[in-house]
Amino acid sequence: MTHHDLSTLLRDHVSHDEPPVPLATRAIAGGRRRIRTRRLAATGGTLAALALAGAVAVPLLPEDDAGSRDSGMDPASVDALEEYDALRMPELMDEHTRPVLERSVPDLGPSTFTARDDQWTPIPRRHWDKASQLSVSYGTREHEWVVSIGHARGEAEGGAEEYCASELTGGYALECTVERTADGDVVIKQLTALTIHRTFGRVDPNMPWGIVRVDRIPSTRLDELWFEHRVKVIKSETLLTYVKERVKVTDRDPATAGFQTSYDDLAEIGTDPTMVMPPPPDENGCGWTWRMEVRCIRR
Repeated sequence: MTHHDLSTLLRDHVSHDEPPVPLATRAIAGGRRRIRTRRLAATGGTLAALALAGAVAVPLLPEDDAGSRDSGMDPASVDALEEYDALRMPELMDEHTRPVLERSVPDLGPSTFTARDDQWTPIPRRHWDKASQLSVSYGTREHEWVVSIGHARGEAEGGAEEYCASELTGGYALECTVERTADGDVVIKQLTALTIHRTFGRVDPNMPWGIVRVDRIPSTRLDELWFEHRVKVIKSETLLTYVKERVKVTDRDPATAGFQTSYDDLAEIGTDPTMVMPPPPDENGCGWTWRMEVRCIRR
């Protein structure tokens, strides 16, 4: 189990309830199941990395079996990964996001690019090639659009329909639907209520949001309530994009929230095949390539 998988579980718990402790029984059981699955996967990856230590690129599968079928990605995304350059991502993400958003938001304004490590901490430009998440955002705290790309096996695994059913039953989403594209991407569209998340009374700037369950919306202060349209696109067994429009509200009815961008436009951005990045290397400099190879860099 990697540090990133553990942080994914922690973030998922924090965003799904307030206060952050104690963990609900269902969350513990679900987390244990996910941890067991990831531990098996992580063990296999670690053994492979040890066996291939010092190698530049050693395929685990025959070359003619590699490619989009192994990665779970569509061919256009595979091609985009071949041309990946972390330093070009701020420009590329803005170029592919802005035209879609400006259909409904002509005064979109400048973009802000952020690269983060596996603890969700912003990292400097010289380490962008080791990032676990890349994001570009627009707008203000009161009305914001965020597009992010990242690798998180725990957020990509499991059935999408079951995920939506759980979100709705648990009251974590007001809407949740699943679609599948011709290229094989899984698209999950959600409407959620958010509030500012605080730990011991302080806001973590890297993880400021907590989900407000449906039954708690009436009791949440209006000056601390946001609604969010969220489109989650699963592109492979670990690669995801999230495209969000978040609105500060003055009414508890989401129909009056003032969303400006349609779900379809958000999904168009999320399913864009250029919105991809390779998995980050682990602490030994080893990372899985899209061909399901282990690539290690001697330091």
